[in-house]
Amino acid sequence: MKTLKKGLDIINSFTREFPSQGVTEISKRLGFHKSSTHALLQTLREEGYVIYDPAIKKYSLGYKPLDLAGRINYRRDLREISSPIMKDLSQKCDEDVALNILVEGRSISIEVIESQYFIRHIIPMGKPYPLHCRAAGKIIMAYLPQKDIDEIIKRYGLKKYTPKTITSKNELLAELEKIRQRGYADSRQEFGPDGVSMAFPVFSKEGIIGSLSIHSTVNRLNDEAYERFVREGLAASQKLNGILKMV
Repeated sequence: MKTLKKGLDIINSFTREFPSQGVTEISKRLGFHKSSTHALLQTLREEGYVIYDPAIKKYSLGYKPLDLAGRINYRRDLREISSPIMKDLSQKCDEDVALNILVEGRSISIEVIESQYFIRHIIPMGKPYPLHCRAAGKIIMAYLPQKDIDEIIKRYGLKKYTPKTITSKNELLAELEKIRQRGYADSRQEFGPDGVSMAFPVFSKEGIIGSLSIHSTVNRLNDEAYERFVREGLAASQKLNGILKMV
């Protein structure tokens, strides 16, 4: 129980006044030994409660607290608004459909409508994914300001996950321009060997906030399915965006 209490104390030590802290800072503020503080931070980092920025050697709150807090208000409202549109899209495409949002330069799925297929790619909710190699992330990235794109690439790099992953900044920027022109993104085996996906932008009054993504497999995504996904995905995105811009 003492270890749990210390872990919660560390989480609560991150405030608007102290959004990023190093091990020494946290130890001094809470009166903990540096060794125990470091060990607790590693556990919290593994579980997603804090993230570490090696550039400044400091920790800040991670995705998990945001996920837990978001279940109460914003995400609940966004999920409730999106859910009927997602269900309709999933039925028309007969595939998994996910609602994704941008958090700390990563995309996180906050709602998933599952299809009937036994062979499918599981989409875990609350898990952060890179933007550059998945349709759900690329469509969000495409509508971000250039300075934000540059910061994300500088912070996370362009890690190679498969032979088809885009790892060149110039190539990625060209891909993002193509995505903006056509209004949707696709990903064919860029993150996993068999997975393919398509994604469509979700806008609020303030701009891009997330994406709707359709997830399939290499074997199922033929030309007919691709055209149908584009048609239905764009329609679902436009419908959701119209609602969100009024709330």
